[in-house]
Amino acid sequence: MLKQTLKFVLFLLISNILYCQSVPIKGQVVDEQKNPLEFVSVALLKQKDSTLINYTITDLKGDFSITEAPKDSLIVQLSYMGFLTHTQNILYNNTSLDLKIITLKESPNVLDAVTISAVVPVQVKKDTIAFNAGSFKVNPDDNLETLLKKLPGLEIESDGKVIAQGNEVTKIYVDGKEFFGGDPAIVLKNLSADAIAKIEVIDKQSEESELTGVDDGNKQMVINFSLKKSKKNLGFGKFSAGMGLDKRYFSNLNYNKFNPKTQISVIGKFNNINITGSNIQRFLENANGIADESDENDDDFDKTGKRSLSGYLKTEVAGAHIGHEFKDKVAFNADYFYNLSDNSGNSTSKRVSYVNANNFNYESENAYDRVSKTHGLNFNYKDRASSTNRLSITGKVNSSNTISNSEKDGEFSNEAGELTTTNSQHLYNENDRKAANFNVDFYQKLKKPGRSFSTGFNTNLSKQDRINEQNTFVTRNIHRDNPSEREIRTSRDETFNSNTFGFNFKYTEPLAKNHYFKLQSFLKSKNDKEDIYQLKNTVTNNNEEELLTFKYKHLENSFQTRFAHNYVTDKLNIFSALELQDLSRKFGIIGENPININLFFLNPISTIQYKPKRGRKYRFSYRKAIRNPRWNESSTVINDLNPYFIRQGNPDLKAEKMDEITLNANIFNFKSSTTFFSRVQYQYSKNAIVQSIEIDDDFVRTRSFQNSGDRKRLTANFSFSKKVKGLGVRYTLKNRNAYRTSNSIINLQLNDVTSKDFMASVLLENTNKNVLDFKFGADYSINDTSFSLEEDLNRTYRKQQYFSMFDYDVSKKLSINTQFDYIVFTDNQFSSDLTLPIWSAAFSYNLTKNKNNICKLLLIDLLNKNVDVYRRSTTNYFEETTSESLGRYIILSYTYRLNKNQTKVKKRRA
Repeated sequence: MLKQTLKFVLFLLISNILYCQSVPIKGQVVDEQKNPLEFVSVALLKQKDSTLINYTITDLKGDFSITEAPKDSLIVQLSYMGFLTHTQNILYNNTSLDLKIITLKESPNVLDAVTISAVVPVQVKKDTIAFNAGSFKVNPDDNLETLLKKLPGLEIESDGKVIAQGNEVTKIYVDGKEFFGGDPAIVLKNLSADAIAKIEVIDKQSEESELTGVDDGNKQMVINFSLKKSKKNLGFGKFSAGMGLDKRYFSNLNYNKFNPKTQISVIGKFNNINITGSNIQRFLENANGIADESDENDDDFDKTGKRSLSGYLKTEVAGAHIGHEFKDKVAFNADYFYNLSDNSGNSTSKRVSYVNANNFNYESENAYDRVSKTHGLNFNYKDRASSTNRLSITGKVNSSNTISNSEKDGEFSNEAGELTTTNSQHLYNENDRKAANFNVDFYQKLKKPGRSFSTGFNTNLSKQDRINEQNTFVTRNIHRDNPSEREIRTSRDETFNSNTFGFNFKYTEPLAKNHYFKLQSFLKSKNDKEDIYQLKNTVTNNNEEELLTFKYKHLENSFQTRFAHNYVTDKLNIFSALELQDLSRKFGIIGENPININLFFLNPISTIQYKPKRGRKYRFSYRKAIRNPRWNESSTVINDLNPYFIRQGNPDLKAEKMDEITLNANIFNFKSSTTFFSRVQYQYSKNAIVQSIEIDDDFVRTRSFQNSGDRKRLTANFSFSKKVKGLGVRYTLKNRNAYRTSNSIINLQLNDVTSKDFMASVLLENTNKNVLDFKFGADYSINDTSFSLEEDLNRTYRKQQYFSMFDYDVSKKLSINTQFDYIVFTDNQFSSDLTLPIWSAAFSYNLTKNKNNICKLLLIDLLNKNVDVYRRSTTNYFEETTSESLGRYIILSYTYRLNKNQTKVKKRRA
C-alpha cells in the first residue's frame, strides 16, 4: 500500500511539473499618486469558469511575479484594502508576460475596504491575515477543523491546540462575536466549513492597548470566521446520521441563525465511534482506567507519547448558544454545554522499576469503564461603546460527575525474573465536582494622552466530593516455601474545597516621548480545605481495622507589586520591571497548631519586542518566578488509600526559584508565502522540589518531596514552510527538541535523571486545492532517558510515522478521500516493538446539484489494527500500556442541509 501511494504521489508531482511553467507573468502595482503598493493580492483565474489557478502578493516595491500557470485565456485580478478591485484579461502562451504598471483607484465605498472578493485567496491588513475560504477545497460536510488544516501557517496539534504563526490561538470568534465561549475545540468541531466566507488570523492587542492606543506588547492570537452572506439573517445548519456494521452509529445536528443583533446556535451529537465534539483533555488524562496508579506529580519525561483515546467511547453532546448586541459594541453572550462520555475497554501494562540494586518488573491486565457527565454554563457581558472606558464581565459554572470502575490483575517479578508477588485489585471511584468562576475587568483612559488605569477582580470556587473504594488481594513470597495472603478493603470519602480570590490594579503614566511609567499590583488568596473519612480493613488471621478522619486547611496569600518602565514605538517595545513579592502560607490539621511561613522576594522581569517590518516579529523575555509548594506536597497527612502507593508531604519544603529566558522569532513572507517560526526557552530552578521515593521488599512505594539541587529544561521548536516554484506544492519542515535534567531520591540515594527529546517532521502538499487536495509526509521522534543509579536501564524510545492523504473530486457530485498512516514503535527496554498500519477511506456523493443531500460511506481502520500504545518515562520507572481501540468499522451516512430553501444571494462583481 505504501509503495502504491508513493507511486501515485510521484505521478501527481510529474503532472504538476508538466502543467506549471516557470516563465513569469509579472507587473508593478501603484496608487494614483504613483506610489508602489505593498501587500496587494494578485490572483490568476481561468476566463472560462473563474477557477483560481495561482496567487501572490506584491512586495515593498509593488512588484509581483507568478511563475506557475497553464497556457490559456486567463484573468489577472488585483485586490487591496481601500481600493477598487482591478481585473484584466490576458492570453498566456508560455512566454514572459509583463503587464507593466497597474494603477489601482481608491474606493469611494468604505465597505469595499474590508471585503474579500470571491476569488482573492489572501489579504493582509495591519495585524491581520485574511484567507478566502472559497480558495481552499472543503467537502460539504467538513467542519472548521478540516478547513483550518488547509491554511498556510496554521496547524492543529494532537491535543486539539490551534497554532497560528507559531502562537497558540486563545479565542475563536464567528462574525466578530463569541461562539460557545470562544472555546476553539467546540467551535471547530461543530460549525460547518461551507458556511464560512473568510478566515481572519488576528494578532490582537490587549483591551488596554486598544483603548489607549499604547501597545503594551501583550498580544494574543485569535481567529475570526466571517459567514457567507447567504448564511446571514437566515437559519442554516445540517443534520447527519449513519449506521454501520457491529452496531456502530452516529448522529450530528447543527443549527445556527445569525443576524446583526442576535446569534442563536444549537448543536448535538450522539455516537459510539469515538467522536467527542468538544475538548475532553481532562477525560483523556485517565482514559485507560488506571487513574489510581498515576503519579500526578511525577516528571513525565516522554512528552512525545501523549495519551490518546483508547477502547470504546459512547458520546452524547448537547449545546445551545445565544448572543445579543444591545447596541453597537455592547453585547451579552451565554451558552450551555452538556457532555456524556462513556469509555470502556481493556489494556495491558508493563513497568520496569528500580530501587538501587533491587530492580523489579510489574505487569498487569486491566479492564475499565469510565462514565463522565458534565454540565457547563458560560456567559460574558462586554461594553466597549465608550471611547474612554471598557467593561468586561465573564463567568463560568461547571458541574461534573465521573464514575469509574476498574479491575486489575498484576504480577511482580524480581531482577532474576522470578514471580514473587501477585495482586488483584478492584477500584471504584466517584467524583462530583462543582466549580464557578467570575471575572470583572474595567479599563479607563484618562484625559492626558497615554495616561490610563485598569482594575479587575476574579474568583474561582470549587468543591469536590470523592468516594473511593478499593479491594486488594495480595499473595507474597510465591517463589519461596512460605507464601502469604492478605486482603485489604479500603473505603475513603473525601471533600475538597478550593476558593481563590484575586484583585489587580494597573496604572500607566506617560513620561517623555514614547516612555511610560507603570505601576502594577496583584493580590491573590487561595484557601484549600480537605475533609477525610477513611476506613481500612485488613483481612488476615487477626483482622485489623483502621479509622482515619481529619480536616485539613491550606491558606496561601501572594501580593505582588511591579514598578516598570515601558518604551514603545511602532517597531520596538521594551518593558522592564522589578517585582516585589510577598508570599505567606498557613497550613495544617484543623484543631492543631498550624504551620506559618512568610517569604519575601525581588523578581526582575524584562521583555524586548522588535518588529522591523510587517510579517516579522522577534521577542526576548526574561522573568524570575517563585513556585510555592502545592498543598499536597507540603501536607502533614499520609494518604494510604492505595496500599501499593502511599503518598505523604513534607511541611519543611522551601519555595522553588525559577529563572526563565524565552526567545521567539516569527517571520511571514507574504509574497512568497514563506513562513518561519521558532521558540527557544531555557528554565533553571533552584531549590527544586523533587520526589523522594522509598520502595520496600513488598514493592510498596512511598512518595514524599524534598528540595534537592537544581532542575534545568531547554526546549527549542522550529517550523519552516515554503512553496516550491514550478511544482505547485508546499513543503513544511518542523523540529522540536527538549533537554531536561531533574533529581529524585530513591531509597535515600540521589538519582540524576536526564531526558532528551528530538522530533522532526516533513510535510508535502499541493497549493492548488480546488479539485485535488493531497499531502504526505513523515514524523520521527526519539526519547532518550538516562539514570545515574542504574545506567543499564537507560531507555531509548523511537516512534516513526509515515502518512498520506488524498481528497479528489471525481465529479461535481462524487468525491473520494483516503488516508494511510504507518507507525513504527521501538524501545530498547521492551521487546514488544510494534508496527501499526492504519488505512481509512470515505466516498461522498451529492444527491442533488445544490449539495443539500449528501450520502457518505465511511471505512475506518480497514486493516483492523485496533491497538493503541502509550509509553512514559519517570524518575524511577518506564511504563508501556497497550490498549484495545475501536478498530475497523464501516458506516453509511446521510447528511441533510437545513438551509436548502433559502433565497439565493446574487454575486456582485467588484
